[in-house]
Amino acid sequence: MPSPTLSVCVTTFNRLPVLPMLLDNLAGVGDELVVLDSLSDDGTAEALAADPRVRLVQHAFEGHYGRYKNVVLDAAQGDWILLVDSDELLGDALKAALPKAVGSRWVSHYKLPRYWLAPGIGCERPRYVQADSLYPDWQLRLFRNTTAFRYPDDARVHEHFPRKGRGRGRKLAGCHLFHLDFLLNDRAAREAKVARYGEGGELAAATSRVYLYEDLPHRLAACDEPLSGVDLTPFMDAAAKG
Repeated sequence: MPSPTLSVCVTTFNRLPVLPMLLDNLAGVGDELVVLDSLSDDGTAEALAADPRVRLVQHAFEGHYGRYKNVVLDAAQGDWILLVDSDELLGDALKAALPKAVGSRWVSHYKLPRYWLAPGIGCERPRYVQADSLYPDWQLRLFRNTTAFRYPDDARVHEHFPRKGRGRGRKLAGCHLFHLDFLLNDRAAREAKVARYGEGGELAAATSRVYLYEDLPHRLAACDEPLSGVDLTPFMDAAAKG
């Protein structure tokens, strides 16, 4: 029996500064790398079109995150899908765990822990924010390519798959996504994001407050999982300097 195939799916908009790092991190992880770009105007789309590792899909974002992400999910041809945001990277342990994970006959989906990386100057290893609402921050991102794993039409922000029909799931402890949001967005940009998410209702507003981690009880700790081949120093230093 042939091994199950894996589609790595990403959504982008104006991500040119981090695009080389993102694509290098994802290259070779799955059987295909499908990128949905929402009509970037900073050169992102052109860079994606020129990269032979990428299958580019372009579609305008129309205000609904769920519907938008379904476009890239529907474009995926693999038996499994790994869904990654354009400000996320895959840790070494996660990459190593993928072949066995998608080879399971009994599991339909996996949740992955996520590090929210913190700014810092001169750090030997990336640091993450330890807070009740920010770690381990389990994300359902690895799943079988079936209709059970499509977002509802009304998922405007912080989209979730319907619980009915998911099947058996597992958590991949120690296999992290590395989230760069705090490195790429200053306080003002994150405050604006919270304001936008607040338009999605009370739940979305409450959930989005994690973007203002400085206001939460927290501490910083070094990431245990390695992130090979990635130099985050310029982003950590720049974010720390404000």
